[in-house]
Amino acid sequence: MPNTSFARDPLRHLRDIDPKTGTSLWWRTYGRNRQCITVDLRKEAGRDLIRQLAHGSVDVVCENFRPGVMEGWGLGPEDLPSNIVWSRISGYGQTGPKSKFPGYASVCEANGGFRSLNGYPDRPPVRPNISLGDSLAGLHAAFGVVMALLERQKSGRGQVVDAAITESMFNLLEGCLPEYIASGKKKVRSMSGSSISEVVPSGVWLSKDDQYVAIGGNGNSVYDRLVTAIGRPDMTTDSEARFASDSARVSAEDDINAAIKEFVSARNADDVIQTLQDARVPAGLIMTIADIYHDSHWKARGMWEELEGLTVPTMGPKLSRTPGRTKWLGRSLGADTNEVLKSRLSLDDATIAKLRDDGVV
Repeated sequence: MPNTSFARDPLRHLRDIDPKTGTSLWWRTYGRNRQCITVDLRKEAGRDLIRQLAHGSVDVVCENFRPGVMEGWGLGPEDLPSNIVWSRISGYGQTGPKSKFPGYASVCEANGGFRSLNGYPDRPPVRPNISLGDSLAGLHAAFGVVMALLERQKSGRGQVVDAAITESMFNLLEGCLPEYIASGKKKVRSMSGSSISEVVPSGVWLSKDDQYVAIGGNGNSVYDRLVTAIGRPDMTTDSEARFASDSARVSAEDDINAAIKEFVSARNADDVIQTLQDARVPAGLIMTIADIYHDSHWKARGMWEELEGLTVPTMGPKLSRTPGRTKWLGRSLGADTNEVLKSRLSLDDATIAKLRDDGVV
């Protein structure tokens, strides 16, 4: 049994719990293929175990403590082998005035500029019902690790990948910064509901059978096919100057959106989507997880699998020659401590038992 004095990763008990393991379904999905050990880094014997592991076959160290914590334990990049790649994930990065601030995704999504764009202008900013900042920071860290490992093949040296949640969100902001500077620091892109500002038409419309349909009709050729498909050839690019280009159509946004609304609201969603797909115009339902699960395309793509009595997403992206696979779901706390200490450090049962008695593992 794991030492219950160890702090538990919050992800292990957030949202719905898997009754078989006592850990969250979220962790069971995201913790797949990991071996889980417990080591008390507050104890010197625990820190020594980490040093021994690091001098073995470790390629990457990933940590998300506040900046300086690992160095305080004597486990920073300067303390471990120089060929190790470090992935350091934090709210605000390893440097700067806010670097020591605690950083949950809920706050960092706001500080990184994302929340100022998400929602409706007449309401408070909106947060998506997922931890977007955490996932994006993880992806940024992963990309950074891959780049650092590729560079290590040439230099033989590791380096630090500094991935901040705030900066991961900031990297989503497209042209917001240059638009602001180029306008003389006057143009601040803001919330635009279900559309995207200055991209016309692009939005969500309600069908006759009360389903929301997302439609993207920007780009001259796509736009012409869209307005023709909805029975408005009088609005094509060669009909009036205000419809002639993407930039010109911004001034005609209300009229264009009204024409699309009239078409969509008079038809069931399936009819709308079929008509637009036949015209090669991007359109699709706003799908819930239930919609996705029952959809033939998602099934054909093999986007989930059954394992250990649970249904979980499969791994992506899909590689043609070496696709990822799930060997096991997220383990319980400390489930692999004995195996790792034996296989990696050649510790015997008596030594491991002593470490447990001392609260080190």
